[in-house]
Amino acid sequence: MKRKTWMISALMYAMVFMACFGVLHVLKTLMEPSGPVSVESRESGGPESTREAKTGEEWEEPARPALATDSQAQEPQDEVIRQEGYKEWKKKFPGMWTPPQAPEEPYIPPRLILATDLHYQSALAGDGGEAFRLFVERSDGKVVQYLPELLEAFLDEVIEERPSALVLSGDITMNGERLNHEELAARLKRVQDAGIQVLVIPGNHDINNHDASVYYGARKEAAPYIDGPEFHEIYHEYGYDQALSRDVSSLSYVYALDDRNWLLMLDSCQYEPDNKVEGRLKDSTMAWADEQLARAKEEGVFVIPIAHHNLLAQSRMYTIQCAMDNNGEVISLLQKYELPLFFSGHLHVQRIRKHKSEPGVPEGTYGIQEIVTDALSIPPCQYGEVLWEEDGSISYATRAVDVSAWARKNGSTNPDLLDFEDWSYRYIQKLISDQIRGVVKNLGADVEHSMAAAYAGVYIDYYAGREIDVKGIKSTKGYRFWERNMPDSYLIRELDAMIADSDRDNNYFLLPEEEGWMTGD
Repeated sequence: MKRKTWMISALMYAMVFMACFGVLHVLKTLMEPSGPVSVESRESGGPESTREAKTGEEWEEPARPALATDSQAQEPQDEVIRQEGYKEWKKKFPGMWTPPQAPEEPYIPPRLILATDLHYQSALAGDGGEAFRLFVERSDGKVVQYLPELLEAFLDEVIEERPSALVLSGDITMNGERLNHEELAARLKRVQDAGIQVLVIPGNHDINNHDASVYYGARKEAAPYIDGPEFHEIYHEYGYDQALSRDVSSLSYVYALDDRNWLLMLDSCQYEPDNKVEGRLKDSTMAWADEQLARAKEEGVFVIPIAHHNLLAQSRMYTIQCAMDNNGEVISLLQKYELPLFFSGHLHVQRIRKHKSEPGVPEGTYGIQEIVTDALSIPPCQYGEVLWEEDGSISYATRAVDVSAWARKNGSTNPDLLDFEDWSYRYIQKLISDQIRGVVKNLGADVEHSMAAAYAGVYIDYYAGREIDVKGIKSTKGYRFWERNMPDSYLIRELDAMIADSDRDNNYFLLPEEEGWMTGD
């Protein structure tokens, strides 16, 4: 009886031992998987038998394959995965059964910096003499004497901001002088070298401009200018070499910001055979643009068109030579594809306006929005920034170049540059005062100063696209002097037009996400 009991106990211990060994073997196999085991391997004892067979040779540990995937685990090749514990193990550690996947690259929306009407002039184009001073006095507020410093401060900001691209939409030189083109292209190189794509198109000042001049001593002298092919030769690496498509009849092209967004860079200028102020898209360019927009719609790509000349009549003060001669046809083409935005320059005024086909069209009705960025060369020396937001909307905002910060950083001792904002205001005020003296006599210094201050304040706010307090301005002593002393002057008409145009702020715009607007569906 005792012997029988002992045998039963021994048998039970043996069974417990075998069960424990089996569990340990399963756990070891699960923790150190070796992939599906072949029939030949199982019949010969598996990997352990193979190890024992390599007598007389140094054993090399085989490379461990990746953890079994779900599809592999379900195949009836490996008896281990048929163990009952597999299901529970997989529930507790699901990650062990799926090979690690490389995280998908998050989409980074593009960001643009837009600048227009740089009217760049090299310091070598004048010597500061009588002819140069006269040129400055007769300008429309361009900071001619500090354009090289302004450009350098601007390019430093661009490099620091690192946008997807820097867009320069025309009138990039003073009057198309070859000297100014070549020096500007050389200065832009450092932006491109910083990994930021520069994209240029011409303005009406840039090609075949017979006003190209230099100023030495008392003489204004004609300077060499460039034609269309020479413009491409100088700026080919700034958009043309990278173009997705080019128009053979103009300096227009398509640039792909990424797989989702294109820029339609339109050459709206007329310079063959002679240069004109007015803009127009050629019929052949219109046909090419139609093809590009059709292709973009088919591929689901969002397109922003950019030109130098304006799409819409934007100003009470500047009523001619701004909107393209065939702007109606261009509007029809762009609205055919329901494009939401159009960017331009030329006007020198910061403006935002939506096209409405006829009076009385309710708010919210589709119409293309035009954003005109004001001239970088005129105070407050602004540029635009376009951001694609994460929610699918697009925002636009302006920023003024911080010339004073740049001057301090570079150790300048020039007081004009170190307090550039204040100097800009005084500079505009002096220009206006000088023009008033040329029209009206014997007003007295105090009256002239007061009138100039009122005009300069409105002028800077108008060009900057700021909202103007109409009642506040018209109640000032300076404005009342205008009404009293020059009621019929073209200057007060300009003053009233600027005030009337400035009933809202034009420095920020948000394009909301609406169903279908990204693709035009």
